[in-house]
Amino acid sequence: MTRPATPGDTVGGAVGRRRSLWPLWAMIAVFAAPILAAWFYFLFPEYLPETRSNRGEVLKPAVTLPEGLDLSTMDGEPFDPASIEGAWTLVYLAAGSCDQACIDHLMQIRQIRLGLGEGRKLVERLLLIGDPNGPVEQALIDEAFAGMGVAHMDAGGLAALLGALGSGPEGLGRVYLLDPQGRLAMRYAADAPPKDILKDLERLLKGSKNWIKGANYGHN
Repeated sequence: MTRPATPGDTVGGAVGRRRSLWPLWAMIAVFAAPILAAWFYFLFPEYLPETRSNRGEVLKPAVTLPEGLDLSTMDGEPFDPASIEGAWTLVYLAAGSCDQACIDHLMQIRQIRLGLGEGRKLVERLLLIGDPNGPVEQALIDEAFAGMGVAHMDAGGLAALLGALGSGPEGLGRVYLLDPQGRLAMRYAADAPPKDILKDLERLLKGSKNWIKGANYGHN
């Protein structure tokens, strides 16, 4: 003969069912944590942990390009920094011309990007020259560095940019990493090994890729 259910039985059953959901929530948390972390660091790279996993120097806070920065292309047309937003951009900051050291760095940047494989599609390159008339060989850009952006600025713009970076002339001749929101997020020493920059980019692209997969999960 079946005993009628009592209020205590109902409450106990509900508690049991609620407790049985804890393993599910724990599993969701385990799988969601890496995606949430990647999303956070993708949007706010200035908060990357200060560990040796970062080869470059994280700029805290990330540096927004100064307002009113007058940039122009090699043809003298205005260069809009917004044109490269949405991608990670390797930036080389030259003084007044692209000398041999500049060319060597541009070659390294090209190889770093190629070393990313499919990830290279998410990375742009930009040569910033602190002289509106700084000489750059068009043939060199067309043949050796096709697809790379080139922008000139005047002395006032260069001083404003170096000031925003908290540096003087030592800020020249270095590679910087511009984040997808158009902010300078990392910088590297003039003699930084290309493999260090490549490692940082691989880690950042992997984090953003995991976030994109998580955001698109279950959607067509």
